[in-house]
Amino acid sequence: MTETFKQVPTEERRTDRFDLRALYETSQLLSASLDIEFVLGNLLLTAMSKMLVTRGVALLYDPVQDAFRAAVVKGIPGLKRDTVLKIKGLALEGHLSDKQVPGALADYGVRLVFPVVFGDRQIGLIGLGAKYTGKAFASHELEFMSSLVNISSAAVHNSLLVEELRQANMDLDGKVQQLNTLFDLSQEFNATHERERLVKLLTFALMGQMLVQKHVFLLKSEDGDDQAGELEVRVVAAKGVDKEAFSASLVKKICSLGELHLVDENKGKFSKQLKGLGISLVLPIRQKGETVAALCLGAKMTGKAYQPDDIEFLYSLGNLAFVSLQNSYLVAQQLEKQKLEEEMRLAREIQERLQPEKLPEIEGLESACLALPSRHVAGDYFDGIKLGPRKILIAIADVTGKGVPAALLMSNLQACLHVLVPMDVTLEGAVAQINKVITQNTGFDKFITYFHGIYDGDARTFEYVNAGHNPPTLVRANGDIELLDEGGLLLGVIKDAEYVRGSTPLEKGDVLALFTDGVTEAMSPEEEEYGEERLEALLKKTRKRSAQEILDVIREDIRDFTCNAPVLSDDLTMLIIKVVDPGVDTRPDKCAAAEGERIPST
Repeated sequence: MTETFKQVPTEERRTDRFDLRALYETSQLLSASLDIEFVLGNLLLTAMSKMLVTRGVALLYDPVQDAFRAAVVKGIPGLKRDTVLKIKGLALEGHLSDKQVPGALADYGVRLVFPVVFGDRQIGLIGLGAKYTGKAFASHELEFMSSLVNISSAAVHNSLLVEELRQANMDLDGKVQQLNTLFDLSQEFNATHERERLVKLLTFALMGQMLVQKHVFLLKSEDGDDQAGELEVRVVAAKGVDKEAFSASLVKKICSLGELHLVDENKGKFSKQLKGLGISLVLPIRQKGETVAALCLGAKMTGKAYQPDDIEFLYSLGNLAFVSLQNSYLVAQQLEKQKLEEEMRLAREIQERLQPEKLPEIEGLESACLALPSRHVAGDYFDGIKLGPRKILIAIADVTGKGVPAALLMSNLQACLHVLVPMDVTLEGAVAQINKVITQNTGFDKFITYFHGIYDGDARTFEYVNAGHNPPTLVRANGDIELLDEGGLLLGVIKDAEYVRGSTPLEKGDVLALFTDGVTEAMSPEEEEYGEERLEALLKKTRKRSAQEILDVIREDIRDFTCNAPVLSDDLTMLIIKVVDPGVDTRPDKCAAAEGERIPST
């Protein structure tokens, strides 16, 4: 009789049936679940029980890190869950045993490794220790294990896809939550310009969303001196960190960063210094290629590392905080500017009241005046005080500098002159008294050029004292020109300076021009000065016109010369005096004139 099949021992057939049943039951159990931990845990326990081992590990491959993460660990001392192992050069087929096992696993007592593969995708590894009996693994045991892993790979792959999908949904939910948080924060940030409120919002956002207690926010100052290579920054927000610990050198280094700086991943003095302050991350905020702010954060209270999603959120939050805080400073500056402009407007009104809109009318004289400040308030001064029907005191001055300091000094000069007018004092004596007051009340760098004189229509004379001022130009009716330069030093130099008086006759048709250096130093676009020669030539040319017409021509000529500059380089003041009636000579003799003109009471 022909034998149709080989006789198999009963015990071996029972083992085959048991192995097939185990494979089927394990496959059914794993396919019924989509929980990756449940699938891997049951796969590992089945393998360990059938292979008679006490140590086992299931690892999942992470393509981002190109490494394996321990997902389930059984009976392996020292190997903890989530431990990351770098294992290179593994084949996707077959198994590894004994000396073929990578050292990273062999060190934990793993003696048998089976790759978990689905299609062309490497999913993970199943690692087993030696049999507790000490015997080697039989061929049928290795075949069973290979079959078990191959059958289970689909379930592992499916559960891994579900896990990835679940994680993607969680990430998406996190993104939505972050977007909602940023939207809410943007509304809160835009609702206020109060700096303290903005700082609190930033602190609450970092503590509530990132679970960070330590943080510092640095903001570049608008008045930083970039040309000097120095970046001035404000520590506008700090929590859990001493502001004083952020030295100028440390701040400068932070502001020089162009990208994210993770302290634990960098070495050197800078990282060591940050770590000593409890800072784990420095995130520079950049605008137009320049670091304008920086967010320095401590570690999370959870102990977890900052993830890419966290960094994205922090960048958005940092930019939002930067814009809002920067706007708060701009608003504060604008309010301060408006307040200062209002104060300047009031100061200008007060200053305008300190000097006349026009000179008093005197018989036999025509006059015209012009005062243009280079700023809201000026350091130029002119005045005219009527001493009689045909007598007037005319004064003009120029304080060094511009703006408020010069205006204050000018008001001091005006007060001195008006106090001296009722007193019985000569022109030179009045200048000496004014000089003492100015010298005693100003610093070494503040001076005043000053000129005053008295025109007496009855005596047909003009007596004056020039204290360092631009010499007024006297154009005679015949075109001759004289400069009135008798006097002394400018005011504020020497306390006891002495001054002399000058005197000149004024006849019908004579024109006297008094001005500050804002006239002769007016600049053209080519940076050329207007100059005395141009002024004298124009005065000579227009001497036969009225005082107002002469002034208008000069003003128009300066406007053309400077191309109508919107801002003058200096305060500009000019007075034009023209004699139209010489009056009657009532002088009894020359001795009276030699005695010197005195300032009588008005």
